[in-house]
Amino acid sequence: MSTWLQLTVSGLSLGTIYALIALGFVVIYRASAVFNFAHGELLAFGAFAMISLCGAGLPWGVALAAALVATGLLAAAVERLVLRPMIGRPVFVTIIVTIFVGSVLRSVIFIAWGPQTRGMPTPWDPLTTVDVAGASLLMNSVAALGAGAAALAAFFLLVRRTKLGVAMRATASDQETALALGIPVGRVFAATWFLAGLFAALAGIFLGMFPRNVDTNLGFVALRAFPAVIVGGLDSAWGTVLAGVLLGVLEVLCQGYVNPYLGEFGRNFHAVFPYVVMILFLIVKPHGLFGTREVERV
Repeated sequence: MSTWLQLTVSGLSLGTIYALIALGFVVIYRASAVFNFAHGELLAFGAFAMISLCGAGLPWGVALAAALVATGLLAAAVERLVLRPMIGRPVFVTIIVTIFVGSVLRSVIFIAWGPQTRGMPTPWDPLTTVDVAGASLLMNSVAALGAGAAALAAFFLLVRRTKLGVAMRATASDQETALALGIPVGRVFAATWFLAGLFAALAGIFLGMFPRNVDTNLGFVALRAFPAVIVGGLDSAWGTVLAGVLLGVLEVLCQGYVNPYLGEFGRNFHAVFPYVVMILFLIVKPHGLFGTREVERV
């Protein structure tokens, strides 16, 4: 029972991080129909920024807030300076541009912080555990779960209860109508990218905590969250969050209970498992759990 609880909490923690990453993909796609393949580099930037700010002597909470804001501003700058001039171009052109932006950011991160692996600072001892029902849970996992859940709750509250949220939903529904109603669509795009960058930074910071580390390849974790976007539905924020959490739990449970029975084949089967689920959904339910089925009348 204790082993199952430990694995489940670890899976929920990882799944919450996946949900934050996947939600960043979805909010940008819904607002501007752009799939941001530079999202992983924003995640890595946020993690490295946090390490540098803590190393500069800032209190942990202040460094966390500053890293989130810095990453959000970087994402908003990418949208304003690089992607907004691409409005009206074919979708594949925009996708290639985001891939290029990701490559540039990865190079900048490598030059600025080097190839060394670093540990993420925490306000508590990284080995601190919390005893729950006889199971020893890492404080890092519990904190990641709590912070991720709070961030997700705050996002959905913002979307439903604020003017910015109404503007985001209107822009996602129909950009031309939103413009006609006086909604500043450009500012909505910037705010959307800012939020996506904030989510990416938060995910990167908690993902880099023990037992994991931070290196220049951390951004590739965003690709591991990609199946949640497909399974939940590309235009469904709720579906993406739910899928991210479920896939995180399934991945960790698969690592604990399935991998040992597969021998050499099962060494990294848990990392492939979410993609297996994604492929099955693409075959059986291509629009995802809560995605909107597109119907074209001819």
